[in-house]
Parts: sequence; C-alpha cells; structure tokens
Amino acid sequence: MYKHILTAIDNSPRADRVLDAVRYLAGVTGADVHVLHAEEREIFADQVVDMETDEEARAVVDGAVARLREAGVTVEGEVIHVLREGVPANILKRARELGSDLIVLGPRHHGRLGALLGSSVSHEVSLHASVSMLLVV
Repeated sequence: MYKHILTAIDNSPRADRVLDAVRYLAGVTGADVHVLHAEEREIFADQVVDMETDEEARAVVDGAVARLREAGVTVEGEVIHVLREGVPANILKRARELGSDLIVLGPRHHGRLGALLGSSVSHEVSLHASVSMLLVV
C-alpha cells in the first residue's frame, strides 16, 4: 500500500487530526512519514514579512515529529521558507523529491470572502498531485 507519506501541517487545531490520521495510516501500512511545514512569507510594499518566527515554525515540526515517533512511526520533518502563493507548488515538489505515494493535508476552511480572494492550498495540490491525497477535516 503506502510506503512514503508526506504530510503538510500548520499550527492550527486541525493539525492534530491530520497527525492522528497519518499515525494510523503509517501504523497499518508501515509507511515512513515526512512532516512538512511552510513558514509562510508575504510581500508587503517592498518588504518580505515572515508570518511566524523560525522558532515557531520549528516547534510545529518538532512537536509533530516527536508525537509520531512516540507512536513508533519512522518520521522526519522540515521547515521550508516560501511565499504564501508558493506553498502548493512546494508541497508537490517535495512529494516528488521524496517519492511520496500519499499526501495528507488538513484543508483550511475559508469563508466565502476568503475563498474568493485566495486559492486553497489543498485545492491547488489536489489539482496537480500525481499521487493519492487524503484531506482530513
């Protein structure tokens, strides 16, 4: 079944549900897991602004890796620095580079206005993924 799972998480409560699903899937399939967290950046005027600190981003990954390791999952994690609009492409790129056969995401629930103003990471990834995807709500 699955051998290499890539999960991209943020620091929201939905990340807990994503990690629960990944832990279960890795347990029943023996898959290894790669946890990815995008430290998002935005461009305002002529400056690039980090949306969180390096320490906050690293804590998200370290917490997820520790949680999965405690459950007996073989896991690695990384933080990538990327402009917000580049998150989907970077998730897909890392999935290809790692040979992932499953991508697990927790979609953000945007209101109508948010959906109109910006694209959804999970939607963009699902449009272009060449492997299976699991959305955990």
